[in-house]
Amino acid sequence: MWNIFGYSWEWQRRRPLVAAELADIEPDVVILHEARSARRPWEAGQSTPQQIAGDTGIPLIEWIDAPTSHPTARMGPALLARVPPANTTRVRLANRNSVDDLGFHEPWLLTTQWEIDGFRATVATTHLPGSRLPAAQEVAVRSLAEALAPLPSESDLLLLIGDLNLRPGSPGLHRLMRAANLESAPSLSVAPPTHPTSNAMFNRAMLDSGSTGRPRTPDERPIRVDHALFHSPHRASLRIADSGRFGTRHRTDDLFASDHWGLWVDLAVA
Repeated sequence: MWNIFGYSWEWQRRRPLVAAELADIEPDVVILHEARSARRPWEAGQSTPQQIAGDTGIPLIEWIDAPTSHPTARMGPALLARVPPANTTRVRLANRNSVDDLGFHEPWLLTTQWEIDGFRATVATTHLPGSRLPAAQEVAVRSLAEALAPLPSESDLLLLIGDLNLRPGSPGLHRLMRAANLESAPSLSVAPPTHPTSNAMFNRAMLDSGSTGRPRTPDERPIRVDHALFHSPHRASLRIADSGRFGTRHRTDDLFASDHWGLWVDLAVA
């Protein structure tokens, strides 16, 4: 799972870095956040998930091209997979009719199921509103908890993975974990930070975009906002064998592939 900083900032230079990072880990399944519609002439009408599918050879299975606050921009989670899933579902967690300020993009939950050696793996992913939008985040977290509640009983392993915009000590994160009896991989006490990969790059992107947000100081520590949370009632059958992060091996000067690290998870049948 990877938030690829879908706003068009430096995308032409970052795109090959994204492909190189994914080539390193050779994933069977890729979940992208901030996957957006084409916005530049050189993209030839291809969305970012279409471009990445072409660059990596991993087929694009689904992309939720949801509307944003910009009249011509569309953005949402995307699924690329070498092995087609059994099914996918999508749920909008909050909309602009119910929340005054939802931010740039709508939060959608993309849920996918695979059959693995007779076991069912359910992977749910979403990108929640940020902490600067507390009302939108509260609505989306509540909707997400409701959507997750029945899933553990339907799966041999449930994995919620995404840019949740919730820090490890956040009450919202712990409500989610209680709702579906989820654990963190790795545990929250040792999970490494995921944003930003570079304070200098983050500040330059803000400056170039005209953002009025607070710049980061050079020594400011990154934070954990992307999470891999799981529930596995049959640990001896289908389980998480390992997990980690990626996304900073390839760079051009002070430019990384994204402002987020990506998270990888290995599933195994014991």
